[in-house]
Amino acid sequence: MLAPMPKPLSRTFLVEGAYETILENILSGVLPSGTVVSEVSLAQELNISRTPVHQALARLAKEGLIEHRSGRKPRIARFGRDDVLEIYDMRLLLETAATQRATKRIDPRYLADLHREAEQLAAAPDSADWTRAALDFDVRFHDAVASASGNRRLRQEIAKYRLQVRAFCRMTGSTENLRDALAEHLIVLKAMTERNSAAAGQAMAKHVQKRLDAVLNALYPEAK
Repeated sequence: MLAPMPKPLSRTFLVEGAYETILENILSGVLPSGTVVSEVSLAQELNISRTPVHQALARLAKEGLIEHRSGRKPRIARFGRDDVLEIYDMRLLLETAATQRATKRIDPRYLADLHREAEQLAAAPDSADWTRAALDFDVRFHDAVASASGNRRLRQEIAKYRLQVRAFCRMTGSTENLRDALAEHLIVLKAMTERNSAAAGQAMAKHVQKRLDAVLNALYPEAK
């Protein structure tokens, strides 16, 4: 049985929700390599219509996670450690550059708001609500940096890879990992507040690398 769709889920995000859920099940092995993919079955298990499932599968096929050869039913492709490394390598390259650019361009009032929210989260006690708030802040933080880069295409590319890693975030979203990530966010924000683009870029690169390490430890512990 598939891992459940995130709830509550807005209609606007049905495709993204289906994408994240199917990707998570591929990564966790619930949908192992070679598994035949059925839009009808997936839609029934996720309790949604076939349209968002079809669009999610099309996206996964473009990314090489689903094989759809002529005359054959679509199947789950192999997704291994090297694929995870490539995704995070792209994040490192793109988000380091975006952070350096954003440091010089971001609205100081918005930056102060992000910094204040991160500090409030860091001081708050652990709870289910805290976990949700930390995950939500992670999305806003990275989106804010990408947006402030001033480069629309760069922002779009970052969004693509961020969507892929959202499944990783859900799978490795322990309180310890989320607090570590939040501390890393604060280092980036401090450097951005000081308008030190080089330090901000380096802090973002370290953050992405540490999040990669957390994912590898969770998904491929035998490779250590």
